[in-house]
Amino acid sequence: MELRVSGAVLHGNLIMFDKKTGTRWLQETGKAIDGEKKGLRLAQLDDKKWTGNVRWDVWTKKHPDSQLLYCDHCENQLKQGDHDHDKDHKHD
Repeated sequence: MELRVSGAVLHGNLIMFDKKTGTRWLQETGKAIDGEKKGLRLAQLDDKKWTGNVRWDVWTKKHPDSQLLYCDHCENQLKQGDHDHDKDHKHD
């Protein structure tokens, strides 16, 4: 499986997708919210495969093709206390 960034968010959480199966996965829970794998959860990586709390500069040395998703609109809405703004907000 190859997860990609969809550009969409749900309740402040990134939605990833698998192009092969058409499944969209919620970042926070790892649960498939629709598509061929709907209802399943991603398996948690073991300690050998998982890196937690790594700085961006360290990460990009190991993964130079990585990209960061950032949305000024979302950040501004959250600062104003609007935590439901992303229901209808789509990222290009």
